[in-house]
Amino acid sequence: MGESTMKGFESNGSDASEIPKDRIFSRIRVEGYDTSLYEYDLELALTKHFSSCGEMSHIYIPRNFEKGILKSFALVDFATEGAVEKALKLSGSAVEGGWRVFVKESPFNGDYIDPGWADVSFKHFSSERELIVSGYDTSLPEIDLQIGLSKHFSSCGEVTGVTILPTCRKATIFIREEGAAEKALELSGRDMGGWNITVECVMPPMDSEKNFPTSNRAPPSILGIMNKMMKKMNKKTTE
Repeated sequence: MGESTMKGFESNGSDASEIPKDRIFSRIRVEGYDTSLYEYDLELALTKHFSSCGEMSHIYIPRNFEKGILKSFALVDFATEGAVEKALKLSGSAVEGGWRVFVKESPFNGDYIDPGWADVSFKHFSSERELIVSGYDTSLPEIDLQIGLSKHFSSCGEVTGVTILPTCRKATIFIREEGAAEKALELSGRDMGGWNITVECVMPPMDSEKNFPTSNRAPPSILGIMNKMMKKMNKKTTE
């Protein structure tokens, strides 16, 4: 990103000293990444990079469905007081993956709904498959497990979600591409830097447009409901 872009970020009125100290819900706008990245990989990278700033309630990554790439900005929502000030200090810092993140404050006005979702057809999700895997190091932080498993199965297609299930020591992997399940099964049992990842189950594909996509690439409003339900279920399991 050039010097002129840097100046644009520095002169946008988002200086940390101007941000109200009593605000809890806040949002930042992030740029600097390669728009050819897979959406979920970018989400994981941003989650890890901004984890020190506070609790993130959601990350919105708009997609250019026509061109098959991401748009040049992402929005990160926080639910912690002082998170924006901390995030702004990370502007220009290097992100794991070899790129630099540039941050500015963005007005928080509720859920961001990408207009592109209105034109998305069932065909966009019909090739998505869900796998249940085991064999990873359960002592590692959740975000590192998600990044590792996403990278491991990236050769099978676009990984759109990884959910760690600590109570049963398994994880669900969502992959979108024709033949993804067959490719994933070929990786089963292979060594992954000390992990022996086993694909234990491949869920059947969606067979109706009435089925909603199972990955976390769903529109934010519905995703929020799904996340709350999952948290309640996990809480009951651990009690």
